Amino acid sequence: MKYPSSDEYSSEPSIQPEFEYGEAGIKRARTAKQLTFIYFSILAFAIITFYLAIFEIILEDMEQLTAQNRMKQDAIVAEKQLENLWGKGNKVNSLTIPPFSHVYLDNPIGVSGISVEPTFLDSLSTDIAYEVNTDLIGEGEYEYYIMRTEISLQGEKKFIYLLHLDSVYEQSEEEVFQTQTKQLVLSFALLCLSLWIVLRISEILTAPLSGLSETLARRSAQDLEPIPPPEGVATREVLQLVEQLNQYQNKIHQLLERERAFNRYASHELRTPLMVIKGAVSLLGHSDDPAFIEKQRQRLHHASTEMNDFVSTLLSLTREEDISKLSPRPLRYQELSDILEAHRLLLKDKEVIAEVELDHELQVIIPETSLKILLGNLIKNAFACTEQGRVTLRVEADNISVSDTGTGLDSKPRGVEGFGLGLLIAHDICRKYSWTLSLSNNAEGGCTARIDINNGDIPAP
Repeated sequence: MKYPSSDEYSSEPSIQPEFEYGEAGIKRARTAKQLTFIYFSILAFAIITFYLAIFEIILEDMEQLTAQNRMKQDAIVAEKQLENLWGKGNKVNSLTIPPFSHVYLDNPIGVSGISVEPTFLDSLSTDIAYEVNTDLIGEGEYEYYIMRTEISLQGEKKFIYLLHLDSVYEQSEEEVFQTQTKQLVLSFALLCLSLWIVLRISEILTAPLSGLSETLARRSAQDLEPIPPPEGVATREVLQLVEQLNQYQNKIHQLLERERAFNRYASHELRTPLMVIKGAVSLLGHSDDPAFIEKQRQRLHHASTEMNDFVSTLLSLTREEDISKLSPRPLRYQELSDILEAHRLLLKDKEVIAEVELDHELQVIIPETSLKILLGNLIKNAFACTEQGRVTLRVEADNISVSDTGTGLDSKPRGVEGFGLGLLIAHDICRKYSWTLSLSNNAEGGCTARIDINNGDIPAP
């Protein structure tokens, strides 16, 4: 049996959705470099803002904790000094606790530079330092802290108010901010350098993609040669993309070759029954003999049936069909014999024995028409490539085979070009019903086409 090289075209065509992205849409889309700049800038701004906020909070918390702890210690000193002074008859209402605190027995509203509401003083919690901004003692605007605490004075509970102003700390805080400003400038310069480096890396990494895009844009629709890897630093992802594009392009190439093979051999498959029909119609006008008319009628019926089965099979291969709803059916000897006899005319004037061997009962899930076309194409190839010997259609427990003693796979039969479309159809039918078609040479000559039946597998759509 001789089969042309078109049996290698076994990939299934798939319907891909059409996307009209449009030139305007491509121009509106940002480049990888632009997106990198935007995202990096947002990240850098967020880092700087977060750093400044954390630094400000830490400074404020440290200042408050320092002032509060100092005022608690000063309150103990003030209690002892007031107790001593009042015991000597000097009932003073204020004290200075060097170096930073002032103590008032009553509220400090009347003190120069102090401007707070009485309600504010009454709302203060005990032993908690509160920050207040004021122009104290004409020395400019400062932040000071006020705290209310309770002491025992000559056996009587009294509240005192402590004012704390640490000008050294305020000056140090400004100097720290100046130092941090320098660090921020250096950090910003480092961020700019990092941004430049990231943009360069982004440009290097995206250059192969841009080159690949330009290569694809320059290729013609007829150019199906493998796409070469782009120049530059091609990452694994880019190489994988090129590999997948080449595989997809190869599938398209195989699909085009299958379509060309279909067009090349379709006329061969359909021309024979059409010529039979045309000849029978022509002969019917030359005789009124009932036997002759019946013979031509049988020829017309056979040719039209063959064409109908052929077209029906082609249509079934292109339309969706729920194969899971098909029921298993047994292969009968008569069905196989009818398929074999339908093509016995190809053995005219040949010393070839054609026979059916049903060794085991086999259940198949396939319509009769599709099986008829499948086995018929394999039998026609075997008949056409065998000049003498034997052609056997054999059914075993899990496979169907067509064996011959013809020219084999490596030789071209005399005067025969092969049935390429029939072989393509045979492959497609087997694939649709999840069967496997394989070809192999026989040790004694000829070849065997074997169909492995996999009834348990549900093929993909």
